[in-house]
Amino acid sequence: MNRRQLMNHINQVSFAVDDVKLYLDTHPCDTEALEYFHKMSRQRNEALKEYAAAYGPLTIDTAKDSCTERWNWINEPWPWQEGGC
Repeated sequence: MNRRQLMNHINQVSFAVDDVKLYLDTHPCDTEALEYFHKMSRQRNEALKEYAAAYGPLTIDTAKDSCTERWNWINEPWPWQEGGC
């Protein structure tokens, strides 16, 4: 996937995670919905890690901890800037 496709995928799986999370608030015993939540969460985490490796982190949990790379991510275009996604 290119940068735009990967960002679109992240947006789609993030929406799915948020949507099913809201559903599970009122239907906590729905095992099928819970499985779907876990599947989408895994896909989201994998996509975020893939994006971070290629283009820089989108979330703090995909940022590297090393001091040498601590602020390098600010040099990249932000998702809302032209060329950012």
